[in-house]
Amino acid sequence: MKVVILIALLVVGAWASSTEEPSESSESSTPASPSQIAFSPFLIYDDRFALGTFAKVNWFQAQATCAANGYTLASINSEYDQQRIRNFFYTRGHSQLHLLNQPIWTSGTDLADTNNWVWFGNGRSFTYRNFQNDSPTYSNGSCLGVNGITSLWLNENCSNLHYFLCERRCAEGGDYYR
Repeated sequence: MKVVILIALLVVGAWASSTEEPSESSESSTPASPSQIAFSPFLIYDDRFALGTFAKVNWFQAQATCAANGYTLASINSEYDQQRIRNFFYTRGHSQLHLLNQPIWTSGTDLADTNNWVWFGNGRSFTYRNFQNDSPTYSNGSCLGVNGITSLWLNENCSNLHYFLCERRCAEGGDYYR
C-alpha cells in the first residue's frame, strides 16, 4: 500500500512541476493537459479497454486523462491479458497500424523503486513479463509502453509523448476485469 501511495504522490508531483522537457525521441509539440483533452476513445474493446489515439501525452498525463474518465492506464497481469490486448490491437486497430508501431503507455512503472516494476493501475508487482530483449533497459526510463504491433514491452522516459491504453476500473473493493 505504501508503494501505491508513493507512486500517487510521484504522479501528482511530476504533474505539478511538469518542467521536464520530452526527450529527443518523442514528439516535440507541447502536450495538452487532461482538462484540455476530450476523452473520445479511438476504440473500446469488450467494455474493458480504451485506446487513446486522439492525443500523444506523457505517462503522467495519460494516467490523469484515464482517471478523469473512470479508467486507469492498463495493467498486463498475465499472458491472457497480453493476448486480449494484442487481439484488440489487431482486430480493432488494424486500420491504424501506423499509430500502433510505437510504444503505447500502460500503467507499468518502476518510479517508486528502481528495478521493481509494478502496475500503477492495481499496485501489483509484475508476475508476467514480455520485455523486448527479455528485460528492461534501465537507462531508458521508468514507464512502460507496449508496442501495438509486436506486443513487446519497452521501458521509456516518462516524459516521452505516446498514445495510451486505458482500462476500465471496477467498483471499490472489486478486482479489475479478468
